[in-house]
Amino acid sequence: MTPGPVPVQILTAPPSSACRAAPPVASAAVTLVADLDDVVESAECSCDAGDDNPF
Repeated sequence: MTPGPVPVQILTAPPSSACRAAPPVASAAVTLVADLDDVVESAECSCDAGDDNPF
């Protein structure tokens, strides 16, 4: 059995029902740190291990 022709509609753009708004883009501030050791040593929680004392 040979199937008959199938009607096809070729669209030049997606239908309006398929369009949606883009998600909001989060904005973030970037802080550059010259010396990371200063930031790590000033943290509230610290432990005995570090670059200068690995144990």
